[in-house]
Amino acid sequence: MDSVHEENKIVVRLDPGEEVLESLESLRDEYDIQNGFLMGIGAVDNVVLGHYNVEEQQYNDEEFTGQFEVTSFLGNIGPDKIHTHIQLGTESFESIGGHCAGATVSGTFEIVIFLGKTELTHSLDERTGLDVFDI
Repeated sequence: MDSVHEENKIVVRLDPGEEVLESLESLRDEYDIQNGFLMGIGAVDNVVLGHYNVEEQQYNDEEFTGQFEVTSFLGNIGPDKIHTHIQLGTESFESIGGHCAGATVSGTFEIVIFLGKTELTHSLDERTGLDVFDI
């Protein structure tokens, strides 16, 4: 992983074999990120996607392996949580996506984290069972 910290953003490149969410946790600690929104593109060969069922108040996860183009990677990062969604293109040009519960880089993964001033801490929303921004 290589990264550069500019004024209000961090530019990141992940390499083959690196785990995306673990790398983001390392960056959060290294740069003491309290508030960031992120986006990225790249390629992965192993990903765990989640879909949240509001009625049951739980994520249903499924693991996928293969060669996937990351057509969109979006999320936020705060001191207590990293929350990301990922959209993938398959070799047959179909698309799958959802909550990103894990992903391993196969080629490269390029991310930009845009830093803000409001700390993004989370608290439990009893109605949905989700941890939401406490703002």
